[in-house]
Amino acid sequence: MESTGELAWFRAEVVRSILHPFEFARSLAREHFGLAGVLVALIAGAALAFAVDAMILTSKGFALFDFLPQVLIDSGFLGIRLAVTVAGVATVGYYAARLLRGRDLTLDQAFTAFSFALSPLLLAPIAALLVVLAPDLLPIAGAVAALAVVRSLLGLAINLRALLPSVLAVVPFVVMLVTSTLVMQDQISRFRFAGYAVAPQLVGEFAAKPMTGTAFEAADFTITLPPGWKNVTSGTQGEAARYESDLAELKVARAGGVPLATADSYADSASLAERQGLQNGWRERTVVRINGVVTVDDQYGGTYQGRRMVYRQFTAVPQTRGLALIFHYIEPPDEQAALSEAASVAATWRIRQESR
Repeated sequence: MESTGELAWFRAEVVRSILHPFEFARSLAREHFGLAGVLVALIAGAALAFAVDAMILTSKGFALFDFLPQVLIDSGFLGIRLAVTVAGVATVGYYAARLLRGRDLTLDQAFTAFSFALSPLLLAPIAALLVVLAPDLLPIAGAVAALAVVRSLLGLAINLRALLPSVLAVVPFVVMLVTSTLVMQDQISRFRFAGYAVAPQLVGEFAAKPMTGTAFEAADFTITLPPGWKNVTSGTQGEAARYESDLAELKVARAGGVPLATADSYADSASLAERQGLQNGWRERTVVRINGVVTVDDQYGGTYQGRRMVYRQFTAVPQTRGLALIFHYIEPPDEQAALSEAASVAATWRIRQESR
C-alpha cells in the first residue's frame, strides 16, 4: 500500500507541475521531493530522446519499430545523462545564487526546481505517436516536441521565481541555461537537425555557382570537377571515391548503417582524422541545402609540420548512409579561391535516390 501511495503522490505531483505550474512552484519552499526529481529527469530525458529519434527516422522514411531496440537504448542513456546534468547544473545554479546572497535557496530546492521543470518533456512521446500513426504529421510532431521544450524553460523560470526574488532568480536561471547548453551541445544540435528534417525550408539553399567541367559518377552520387582533376579511387575502406589535382585532393568518405545519425554528428567523425595533429586550428560551420539535401558545410584548417592546411567539407546523411566531400588543400596560394572552388564543386553534388 505504501508503494502504491508513493506512486500516486508522484503521479499527482508530476501532473500538478505540468497543469498548475504556479501552484507547484509555490510548494517548492515547503515540501521535500527527494528522489522524485531524479526520476522525473530520467524519464523526461528518455522521453525527449525517444521523440527526437522517432522524428529523425520518419524524416528518412523509416518506421520507428524497425529500430525500436536501438531507440530505447539511446533513450535510456540520454535519460541517465540528463539526470546527471541536472544535478550538476542545479549545483552550479545554487552556488551562483549563494554568491549573490540568495540564502533562501537550498540545493535540494534548486535540483527540484530544475528537474520538475522538465516534466512537460514527458509529453514529447506524443510526437512519436503522431509520426507512427501518420508520417505526414511530422511537422505537427515537431511542433509538439518544440512546445514541450519551451514549456520546460518557462517552468524553470516559474520555479526559480517562486524560490527567489526576481533579481536573484535571473542569475541561477541564466547560469543553468548556459551550463546546460554547454554540457548538452550534441543533443541540442541533434534536436536542431530534427527540426531541419521537419521543416527543411529553415535551411537556406547553397548559393555557390555550380562547377563546369568533367562529370564523375559513383555508386552513391555524381559530381563535376574542373579540368585537371583525375579519379584515383583505390577502394580504401570508408571511402566512396578519391580525386586529385596538382594542388589538392578530394576524398569522399562513406559510412553505412547510421539511421539515427544526423549530418553534424557524422561531419565530426568524418573530419576527425583530418583535424588530428593540426596546430593553430580554426573551424567554421554552416548548414545549407544542396540540391534538396540538408548538408553541413565545414571550413577548417591549421598548421601541420610547418605547412598550412586548408579543408572544406560537405556532409550529408540523407538516410542510413553518411557521405562527406572532404577537400584538402596544402599551402594554397589563394585560400579563398580554393574554398570557392570546393563550394562550386559541391554545388554539383547529387546523391542518388537509392542512397537516400
